[in-house]
Amino acid sequence: MLAVDDVAQVAADCRAARRRLGLPTGLWTTPAVARVLHRSVAEHGWPPGAAVPAVLAVAADPETRGPGRLPCPGPWWEATERACSPVHSASVSEELEGLEARLAEADGHRVRVHRLAREQLTAEGAVLTRLGVARRACALLEEPSCRAS
Repeated sequence: MLAVDDVAQVAADCRAARRRLGLPTGLWTTPAVARVLHRSVAEHGWPPGAAVPAVLAVAADPETRGPGRLPCPGPWWEATERACSPVHSASVSEELEGLEARLAEADGHRVRVHRLAREQLTAEGAVLTRLGVARRACALLEEPSCRAS
């Protein structure tokens, strides 16, 4: 069964995630989050260990108004499943290692493309992760305007 020590904190984290994205928070009350977490696990059979990461992913989804979508199948469940997979973690680590090696060979452009990558991702409203920034920075290195400067 679902074991969440502090549903009030989970609800507060959901509201904080929505505020960071400029999204409304009114429907993300502690009772509403508690209800959907319980329904998702007890009635719909979703994995208990994935429920909190999934509700946080739903909260960060700009298409979502309230937590009621959580019990439904969606990418929030798939993302938490992939994040827990050791195969996924190994492949992410390998990809990150390769990207960072590429950036290390960037002849002094590394700091500039990292900064630019962070700025672009932030402007797009993306969640900043090491992997995401490294992917964008390497893509920027491939642009003709970057190589010319």
